[in-house]
Amino acid sequence: MKHDYLDKYSRLDSFIHQRDPRVKLICFFLAVVAVVSEPKGDITGFPFYYLLMFLLLAASRIPVVFVLKRCLIASPFIVMAAGVLPLSYMLSPTPSSIPTQVMVFHPLSILLKAYAAVILLTLLASTEKFHCLLNGLQKLKFPPILGIMSALMYRYIFILNDEMLRTARARKSRTPEKSRVSRFRIYGNQAALIFLRAKKRAQNVYNAMLSRGFKGDFPEYNGIHLGWGDALFSAVFLMVYAGVRFGL
Repeated sequence: MKHDYLDKYSRLDSFIHQRDPRVKLICFFLAVVAVVSEPKGDITGFPFYYLLMFLLLAASRIPVVFVLKRCLIASPFIVMAAGVLPLSYMLSPTPSSIPTQVMVFHPLSILLKAYAAVILLTLLASTEKFHCLLNGLQKLKFPPILGIMSALMYRYIFILNDEMLRTARARKSRTPEKSRVSRFRIYGNQAALIFLRAKKRAQNVYNAMLSRGFKGDFPEYNGIHLGWGDALFSAVFLMVYAGVRFGL
């Protein structure tokens, strides 16, 4: 089965795709820091941030619909976080003393920051293969245990997804019509079966890894090298974001 929903467009060939994963990790992380560190309620810089992200999106040739779907997945959490803020203002001892501008622009800035962070992280994950990102983190002295855990989770999540598809297909083939059993009971039994079967398959995969010499770490990939394009990209990228953040 194909499992390319995490880094579906990482195989495209664009200027951003060709950049060193270490450069992209540093640049996109600092871009997220620049966006989220904007003063609360100040939204004057966000048109420029979103314009820059649109240019990056166009340069990477990643479909806009794909990024919007990722934003839609995160929307319930973002909207909830932004909606709690005005509610807390209204429940304060003196709600009438809070300016209307604060009630409007503070939640709006939370929305804009959160969606900007989602877009930037989606661009990062979609312009580089996941194992290359992990290798870049390894070369940047990221804690090894976290890198190994992320790599194992990335591999085993496909096993869980496979079992979910197989059990769903089996359930539909056995209940073509409306079932008399409670839907919650059916889905509960299916979830239990998914985890039991996935656990067994994951153990078989781990035993196969041990038989092939796995000792708790993955071999380091040396196929990435810094070049002039990486230096140019990082310099322009960081200068532009710093200029917007600090009003240069």
